[in-house]
Amino acid sequence: MEQQDRIMDGDLQTLGLQSILKMLALSGKTGTLFVHSGPETLSIALRKGQIVALREEGAPQLDLLTMLCLLNRLDPRRAQMVRELARGDMQVALALLVERGWMSAEEMQRRLEFAVTQSISHALRWAEGRFSFHRRLLAIESRMQPLDIDSVLLEALRQADEWEEMGELHLTRTSVARWLPEVKNSNDLRSLGLSQEYIEVLSLCNGEIPLQAISLALMMPEARVARLMARLLELGLIELVDTELEKALQHDLHDLLIRCQHTLWQQRKNVSPEQHLLNLIRVLVECINGLLVHHGRFARSLRGRGHVPTGEIIRYLERTFSQPLQLLAKQYYPILETASFVDGQLDCGDILTLDKLVKGEQLEEFYWEAVVGLSAFLRMVFTAVLQDEVGNSHTRQQLNVAWKAFLTEIDAEIQEYQKVRAYRNVQRARGREYQPQPPRRGEEGQWQGFPESGSAYGWPETRRRSI
Repeated sequence: MEQQDRIMDGDLQTLGLQSILKMLALSGKTGTLFVHSGPETLSIALRKGQIVALREEGAPQLDLLTMLCLLNRLDPRRAQMVRELARGDMQVALALLVERGWMSAEEMQRRLEFAVTQSISHALRWAEGRFSFHRRLLAIESRMQPLDIDSVLLEALRQADEWEEMGELHLTRTSVARWLPEVKNSNDLRSLGLSQEYIEVLSLCNGEIPLQAISLALMMPEARVARLMARLLELGLIELVDTELEKALQHDLHDLLIRCQHTLWQQRKNVSPEQHLLNLIRVLVECINGLLVHHGRFARSLRGRGHVPTGEIIRYLERTFSQPLQLLAKQYYPILETASFVDGQLDCGDILTLDKLVKGEQLEEFYWEAVVGLSAFLRMVFTAVLQDEVGNSHTRQQLNVAWKAFLTEIDAEIQEYQKVRAYRNVQRARGREYQPQPPRRGEEGQWQGFPESGSAYGWPETRRRSI
């Protein structure tokens, strides 16, 4: 806005937002009011003393469509259709929902009005800041009917009073919570004495949605949402998310994933099936140990305690993962009995040096059992790590997608070897003498000495996905 368009400005400590809005309403002003406090800015467009649009800078982007899906009020397929057309604009998304008959025009107006009221209620509590009013009407997209300032202020003040009545509370409008247990159905929750309001708030606590957005989705005052979340915390149904720690956790896991994928690519060389299995064992051990190092930093029971002694971290990791390894070895893969934990890391040295004791087909069989067993153990470790660190949350779903793609790469390598075994067995069953030179991979990853893709025993080149 240009300086010559400015009609008035001042300090919020001198003239509060409530008085400013009342004065502009009484004088029937048209223009834009800017209110600043720290990093937050509120832009309110007025026409003849009525609010016609509002924009809140610094507030998190509202994904109303996702929240309506979580509340079972919108089909995910329809939500995706609207999302693609709206391109992140909530006003457009609401209009599209109304246009297609998936929301009433009355509900859209209520939602837009509630959003304005909530933003003003939040700004009424700003103790410091500045304001300025400009005669030029800011072009803010809005599908809302004009709002009477007195009515908006009355409700906004009531909501602000609710926050004051809450007293000291560690929850704020930016607090993010995440489900803790697996919730089977709403009847289980009602058996705990939870009302529909509690269930709806719990449904939106997916580790991604802040309290402010939950309030907008449910059209429920922020203070009331905070009160419900506080009770859910007491019941142990949700936990507060440390967003900075969560970002570090995701970044660390993605880095590990990229390193493991790079190692997997490096092992695709011109090697025999026996060497191929040995390389896969090295990749799997490296990935498992990477997860163990990661979990030593981000395990739930080790958080928030400052420096944790290395010995305690090692004991925690071995206590958590040694029993699943032993069960795998005892019930399915005896070769894993030779693996052990040393200083919180999986030591497969005896497997990697088996070629000094065993040769030929027996060595290959041992390697094969180790690959399948370690692949199963990797999945167990990854599942346990995610369950402990992020629970049943949206973050877990995102990480699962990336890691499943990598595990598909591992499966593809295993399947290639299985096809080699199958081909060899067929050759033997037909009474043919097996080739004296073991099959080797060519430059393009195809096994030499076997039929090309498309023949009776061939296989197509594995298509890889990049993470």
